[in-house]
Amino acid sequence: MFTVFVLMLSIISTTGFAQRRIDSLPTTMGCYRQPVTPISQVLTLHSDMPFDCLLGYIYFDTLCRGLGSYHQADSLIGLINSWDTMKVFMRYMYRMQEYNADLYKEYLYGAGDIATNYNVVPGAIEHKFWKQMNEKLGPKNKLNYLAITPVIVHIRVVDVSSSSDSLCSNPIWPQPRKCVTAIVIDTIKGMHLRQGTPFLGYTSKVNNQDPQTEYSWINIAYSPLSTKLNERGDAISLSTADSSVSAILLDCPDCYGNSVFLPDKEYIVFLENLFLDYNGTYSYYEYVPYNSYNHEGGVFPINPTGNVQVPSNYFGYGTSIPLNTFKNLLNADIESIISH
Repeated sequence: MFTVFVLMLSIISTTGFAQRRIDSLPTTMGCYRQPVTPISQVLTLHSDMPFDCLLGYIYFDTLCRGLGSYHQADSLIGLINSWDTMKVFMRYMYRMQEYNADLYKEYLYGAGDIATNYNVVPGAIEHKFWKQMNEKLGPKNKLNYLAITPVIVHIRVVDVSSSSDSLCSNPIWPQPRKCVTAIVIDTIKGMHLRQGTPFLGYTSKVNNQDPQTEYSWINIAYSPLSTKLNERGDAISLSTADSSVSAILLDCPDCYGNSVFLPDKEYIVFLENLFLDYNGTYSYYEYVPYNSYNHEGGVFPINPTGNVQVPSNYFGYGTSIPLNTFKNLLNADIESIISH
């Protein structure tokens, strides 16, 4: 503990303040642009952070200041070549994401603009380690997915509406979007979630709660044209010359489509906190399904009998698993990452 205290004093004494680079134009005008107060100094530590989360930020900061070049970062990451060494880094990554995914991403991609003493930016180290995880454990490995996914929640969808992204022309302009309003029934990963806008007038019971209970809401956006399984990112199918939505969806069986989320249905969802832009006052984010790892694209419906549907058997638990069994097995896999 004394060592950690000394490190914290060192960090505080060398924290840099500067003007963060401003993106002058927004990147999307789709469903949601949820504001997050950006970091104003290199590190933002909180008293309620789990110990591994705190250590993760401290070690990240030490690496960014201590490494002299990106070549040295490559050499260091290259030494992480076994499960025993990789698990340590995955544990910190998991805890930092779990505590507050927006804060973590703000640090990864904002600290480099305001730091005065970083030789390597945090986002580059995270990306190099992500590539090493893929190389050593496999690019679609479920432990990679659990470590890198910012938010995992059990939700009940209340409303699904349609919108469009007027700034996106790929593959058509404007890109269609689906806007999902849901109640968070249970949180598997995520201590500080971005609160969504409630659906006014909703009074249905969830888990036998009183209708007047203040629910925890979450807003999720996605494009029906996004592919569920592709390279990292929100990939769009470009396999057709016909620019109509219906033609693209017919030619893309792996796209999300219009009905991956339905009102009054429950789901286990793996979500990415997608950074949109920063305007000098706020950073803007939205939650989207975290694709690129499994054929379900991070969206696993719960059928009327209470079983989680995983047609690809991605996790190895089966293709139709009782909800509590699924959660228990998922938490056991998580424990294999975060246990010391």
